[in-house]
Order: sequence, then C-alpha cells, then structure tokens
Amino acid sequence: MKKVTNLELGSITYFLIRAYFIGITFKNLLTLSKQDSWICALMGIIIGILPLLLFFYIFKYEPNLNLNEKNIKLFGNIFGNIINIILALFTFGLIIMIMSNLITFIHSDYLSTTPTLLISLIFIISIFYSLIHGINAICRSCLVLFYISIILVLLSNIGLLAQIDSNNFKPILFSQTSIIKGTYSYLAYNVLPLYLINIIPKNMIRNNNKTFKTIIIFYLIASITLILVITNVLGIFGINLSLLYQYPEFQILKYVSLVGLSARIDSILFMQWIFDLLVFIIVGLYYVVSTTHIFIKEKKNICPLIYSILLLIFSELITNNLFIHIISLKVLPNVINATVIIIFLLIYFKIKHSKKIKN
Repeated sequence: MKKVTNLELGSITYFLIRAYFIGITFKNLLTLSKQDSWICALMGIIIGILPLLLFFYIFKYEPNLNLNEKNIKLFGNIFGNIINIILALFTFGLIIMIMSNLITFIHSDYLSTTPTLLISLIFIISIFYSLIHGINAICRSCLVLFYISIILVLLSNIGLLAQIDSNNFKPILFSQTSIIKGTYSYLAYNVLPLYLINIIPKNMIRNNNKTFKTIIIFYLIASITLILVITNVLGIFGINLSLLYQYPEFQILKYVSLVGLSARIDSILFMQWIFDLLVFIIVGLYYVVSTTHIFIKEKKNICPLIYSILLLIFSELITNNLFIHIISLKVLPNVINATVIIIFLLIYFKIKHSKKIKN
C-alpha cells in the first residue's frame, strides 16, 4: 500500500476542524455567547491542544495498526469490538448530521426548486466513488482541495477585513457563563472530531517523525480561518443582524469586494464550505467502513455501497432545520464530549497500563 504524506494527513485535519462550523458551531456560538463568540473559539483552540495530545499519544501506539486494531489488541476481541462498534455508530451519526446540514443549506440558498433527494444523490455518488478508491486517493484529493480552500479563504478575507467595525464587538465579556458554554460547544464540534485521524496507522505515513508538528500547523491554520470568519461576520453584521441569518457565514461572502471579480463571487467562495463538509463525510464513512471490514471481509465494495444508501435515506429523513438546531445546541455537544473523552481516556489508560506491565 502506498504511504500517505504528512501534508495529506494535515489537510484532513484542516477539513475535520472546519466541517461542523457552518450552520452548527457558529450558530451555537452566536446564540450562546453573542459578540464574545471569538473568545469562545480562541479558548477552544487553546484547550483543544489537550485532546489533540491525547489523540496523538494513541496514534503513536502500535504504529502498524489503525484505531480499530489497537482497540482489539488492548481490550481483546469482545470488548475491543464493542468499543469499535460504539465509535462507528457514533461516527455515522455525526456524518448524518453533516450530510443533512449540507443538503439543507444548498437547497435553501441555491436549489430551492430542486428535490433534496436529487441533491443528496449527486453527493452520494461522489462519496461512494471516493470510498472505493481507498484512503490514499482520499488523502491526495484532500491535499488538492486544501490548496483551493486556502486560496478561497484568502480571497474572502482580503475583501472583508477593511469593512469591520470594532464597535460591533462591544461590550466584551458580556457573560462568563455563556463563554464557557460556547467554548464547550466549540470543543465538541471543531476539536474532538480529530479522533478520526487514528484510522490511519502511523507507519503508513512518510517521515512520520514530523507528523505531530504537521498536524499542529494545520490545526492552527484551520483555527485561524474560523476566528477570521467570526471576526468578519460580527465586525460587519453585528450580533443582532448575524442572529437573523440561518447561515451568516455564507451571507457575509456577498459583501466581498474584489476588483475585477463578478458580483456572484460569493458562490465561488462558498465552495470552501462544501469541501469541509464533503471531506468530513468521506473520511468519516471510510472510518465506519473500515470498522465493518473487521467483521465482514469483502472485496466488492458492498459495504461502501450499503453505507452510502443508508446515508442517502437518513439525510432525507432528517431535514427539519428546527430539529437540527435544537439537537446541535442542547444535545449533541454533550454526546460528543462524553463519548469521545470517555472512550479515548479509557484507551489512553489501557495503553499506559499495558506499557507498565510490559516494562
């Protein structure tokens, strides 16, 4: 099997961090923390180093194995596979939310007269095609999309920064309790999904002695881009207008002013968000398929096809915007934080215990 480069793994990190931001994290931050949303993101970035260190510690253990195989080695077949199944179901739930968010957004802002089933089908075909070509093709595609995304991010920020009004950020530290809640939400949606990088064994990466440094660099790049989005939206719209929009991070792109570009530059810049959502879905589904392959050995791409069909069905069933907002604001952050932290701390302590016994 061909090896993955550090840059390719870093690009996956970039997209995993950004994926839940549009329509979910940012909406939660505005609802909970108002003009202090940027403080929540900043605190989330700093605190997020801790779970990142946890994930990387597990990443280094048994470098020839992926996360599923590590769990079986650590906990045995029965308990190890129970953990794998829980994580797979949990991941598939996250993917369904992302897919539903993507389809809702495109349908409401671009293709309001097009059936959502047709929109979903177009994306499902692309997702299935990516899955059957394996992790190497996924990683290479992510790196190309990363370069395109960075160009789009730079273009959007160049056209917006000059329009920011600093008065829109006042008063600062409006509520310390809301800042804590906002930080909690940011950690759940934009840091903890990085556990998915553990599906790639460390030894599958070229020059893997530099992997952590690369992940940190891409972590900071992605985090800075999100801080810029918050700053642009609040600085130009203000908190009251921002709360009126369902997707203020997209609406702000209509204010981009660049010489020589058409009035519909916002449609081009929006591609950066589609990349984020699509990569998360593909990488997450690859994780779920890899878990299934532990129980079902197949070489005819049946599992990717089945999961793609299931994703199509569930994304059609969950289309209620109010339902998604309530779940993402009140329920999902607790589920993500509890599930990921408990399971990965359990894995961490089991590794420490195993190393102690071995020594």
